[in-house]
Amino acid sequence: MQAISNILADVVATPEVELDELDNLQPGELARQCQAGSREAFAALVAQFQERIYNFLLKMTGRSHDAEDLTQETFLKAWQGIGRFDPEHSFSSWLFTIAKRTALNHFRSRRPMAELEEAPEPADDSDPSVVLAQDERSRELWSLARTLKPRQYQVLWLRYAEGFSVEETARIMGLLPIHTRVLLHRGRNQLAHLLQSKSGPGGNSNHQPAKVL
Repeated sequence: MQAISNILADVVATPEVELDELDNLQPGELARQCQAGSREAFAALVAQFQERIYNFLLKMTGRSHDAEDLTQETFLKAWQGIGRFDPEHSFSSWLFTIAKRTALNHFRSRRPMAELEEAPEPADDSDPSVVLAQDERSRELWSLARTLKPRQYQVLWLRYAEGFSVEETARIMGLLPIHTRVLLHRGRNQLAHLLQSKSGPGGNSNHQPAKVL
């Protein structure tokens, strides 16, 4: 993503050797250094999170150029608002909250138009047939998930693709944890129903509701 590499040309101009020294620091510590004025620490945060934020926004918008623009806007907002970050909370959930709000504000009147194409990494890469089967299953799952209600899809993606906890997902979505759990439950059940329907009334689907995600 060449465009992403130029995200903060006016904010970050950091030699690679300095970034290497920051690689081992946790996001929370880097954020604290940013609050003290360190542009180098923020460059390290961009390097750590730009791919995840871009992929999340790509899933929301369905357009690579929109995802790139919104990724840049997300990091600029993060830099401008870093003083409001609470070190007691997760930096990643704070950043994803900015990304989600940025996308919703920009595309409030538009609907996502692209199918999901990327899948989580397979657990076993020793057998190509296993890799292909898992990739195909993941693509099928997330393509069907895209047809769910937007909030159901978003909580499923944050919880299972990004690996956030229920509490972190709730914070990103601006919901109570109990509401998030309800959305997850309904989304999983609806996704299982869609998979079973797709297999046909007499089909023998390999997908079990409890193992959908």
